[in-house]
Amino acid sequence: MRDGIGHVKMRVSERGVGETLSCGTGVAATALAVRYWAGEKAPNNWRVEVPGGTLGVRMFPAEDGEHVALSGPATLVFHGEVELA
Repeated sequence: MRDGIGHVKMRVSERGVGETLSCGTGVAATALAVRYWAGEKAPNNWRVEVPGGTLGVRMFPAEDGEHVALSGPATLVFHGEVELA
């Protein structure tokens, strides 16, 4: 933990593709799981390092339960066209 923010590194492997640069769902799930394993005093804010960069995850209460917010840069890594016949 640094400055009250949890810190964890993860790698992403997606079925049928192999290792990828990032996965928002995986980043959020990792932060939630590590916070749970760390116990009651674990922070609600996390930095998760993936090969594509560092993302922020924030957990916060809402009327309908706990919510998770993901933040960080988005970069286009591929552009393509598909022609359908």
